[in-house]
Amino acid sequence: MVPVRLRIAVLGLGAVAQSVHLPLLLRRWAEFQVVAVADLSAERAAQVADRYGIGEVFSSREELIAAHTDGRCRLDAVLVATSGSHGGDVLALAEAGIAVLCEKPLALAEAEIVRIEAAGARVQLGYMKEYDPATAELARVLEGSSVRAVTVEILHPSAARQLAFANLLPAPADIDPDRVAAAAQATQDALDVALGTRTERRWRELYANVVIGSIVHDISLLRHLGHPIEQVHTARRWGAQGADPGSVELTGSLAGGARLHLGWHYLPDYPDYTETVTFHHETGSASLTFGVPYLLNTPTVLTVVAAAADGQSRTEYRWAQQEAFENELRAFHQFVATGTRPRAQTAEGRADLVVAQQIIARLAGGAVGGEAASR
Repeated sequence: MVPVRLRIAVLGLGAVAQSVHLPLLLRRWAEFQVVAVADLSAERAAQVADRYGIGEVFSSREELIAAHTDGRCRLDAVLVATSGSHGGDVLALAEAGIAVLCEKPLALAEAEIVRIEAAGARVQLGYMKEYDPATAELARVLEGSSVRAVTVEILHPSAARQLAFANLLPAPADIDPDRVAAAAQATQDALDVALGTRTERRWRELYANVVIGSIVHDISLLRHLGHPIEQVHTARRWGAQGADPGSVELTGSLAGGARLHLGWHYLPDYPDYTETVTFHHETGSASLTFGVPYLLNTPTVLTVVAAAADGQSRTEYRWAQQEAFENELRAFHQFVATGTRPRAQTAEGRADLVVAQQIIARLAGGAVGGEAASR
């Protein structure tokens, strides 16, 4: 019998763990007890543990699982927020019988998800937009409507600009280069399976960092709202300079017959992260505007445009006291404690991955191998 208050560990202590997950887990004290943290940097893990009064500190996934297995640090769940592909982390935790809340990406290759499913993993995917109250209200607004077109625009500043407020811990200096190389190699191995070994580095990086690293949130949101991307028709990239990924534009068709136009633009000095998703239907439009994802309690704005007696009405909705990440945690607690199915698990992650591979195949003009070559 799983206790009501879950013993949870956080694996990976980067920006999203420091600015979002740890504060919220500690705020949800009645449902979660954070008993351990783990990071490749023992220094960072110790600093986080000291800040939040967390008892156990580990410097690897293997150490964390070993402590659970031998009874030194029993766990009900682990929140995975490491960098790169999470396939290896989730598989190892699943084999240890531990439930997982996994930040995106679940994996970079479909073969990783096949192994995770074969291990009987209990996984909830960290698609916080699916738990946003504005998203729920949009679903209600669109109910019964015939959606004609969907437009998505993402204006993406640099990470430094998005996280200036967060007062993150400084970059650690104690990480073993060999362990960093091993973690990076696991991601490269997954990319080999997903895209083939001969695919150019620029397409590998665009797939991992932009398509799976950012655009996947919109892929999942459209699926969640009942308008999944069925086919990616065109995709192009421009404006890339050095490490700057530039802009990505794609078109596609959605279930139900609507068409999609999506633009993703890396603008390092843009004032704020802004993501707008708009549905146009026969009697009006409805759009979600998301802000900086790392900043808590910044409400998503739902704007509904409809006909009125003297022209049109424009109504805005905000939920300032509901946090999407916190609703996601509540759902995870219910999943582990009672078996209630969350909104996204491995099947949804797999469907989103297939679309992501379609996108990179179109962007690269077919110059990809691996799984994506057949998309």
